[in-house]
Amino acid sequence: MKTNSAEIIKTMRKEMGLSQAEMAEQLFISVRQLARIESGEAGMDVWQFITTLELLGAPTEDFWLLYLDSGEYASYRDYKHLKRQINSDDWSKVEEVIRIIEKAPLIKQPIVKQYVAYAKVAVEMPTPPSAESVDNLLKVMHMSKPNFDESKISEYRMTNNEISIALSIANCFVTLGEYDRAIKMVKAMINSRENARVSEEDKINIFPALYLVLSSAYWNGGQYKEALYTCQAAIDTCREYSNLERIPEMLFCMADCYYKLGEEEHIYKTHLIRAYHMAYAIGKNKTAVTLKENALKSYGVSLP
Repeated sequence: MKTNSAEIIKTMRKEMGLSQAEMAEQLFISVRQLARIESGEAGMDVWQFITTLELLGAPTEDFWLLYLDSGEYASYRDYKHLKRQINSDDWSKVEEVIRIIEKAPLIKQPIVKQYVAYAKVAVEMPTPPSAESVDNLLKVMHMSKPNFDESKISEYRMTNNEISIALSIANCFVTLGEYDRAIKMVKAMINSRENARVSEEDKINIFPALYLVLSSAYWNGGQYKEALYTCQAAIDTCREYSNLERIPEMLFCMADCYYKLGEEEHIYKTHLIRAYHMAYAIGKNKTAVTLKENALKSYGVSLP
């Protein structure tokens, strides 16, 4: 099968800083063959294309990339950028990227259309979220699962989009005080996560997020022992997927749980110190400063 892969592969290879020789070696083809593919003189079969996507860090589930021209691929890059912004809680330019994608042909792709709809709901969501926020998220979920039933989550093979939407719904339930409902939803997704239709790239963000939301539900519901265990599971999952961004937050949450459970100062202080130094270690200096201020204000602990 020939594909519209020439410009896509060439652009992705250059973005990764790979030479033709390096990429050809990993694809088990000659440099000449790769050069012919990138020039459009030769096509790639499906499995070559999948292998190339994996090599370049793109999700192999995106088979529709096979049919994109170079202009549409530019829109695909905007779509990926939008996902990374939201995953990293960088909302500064989300609306701008949404407008760009909505004007591009790729918005016709169901997976892109649904994610953009989800992003718009997330951007426009009030603080704190309301019952209407849940209804808006459910409308987005119904784009791919018209008969979505939260009690049947464990039976679904959910996509990254669907898990993200369901997690946002669970977060809304936490804010609305429906802790048990949020806990049931997230635990069902955790228990069935091996059946999820999620790329390796997306697992790095979505799987740790499951435990983060679950720990939040337990903590807000006053179930501090359960929150402790879940925070530790979140930290373990973050390390498993090399996603260290949220570990300081989880350590701080554990400190608060120990504090509320009446543990001795040295126990929760140790976790506060770990959270503070971990934030600096991964380059989150502003977070570290905030943690230090909160430790003194909330617990009377001065961090070294």
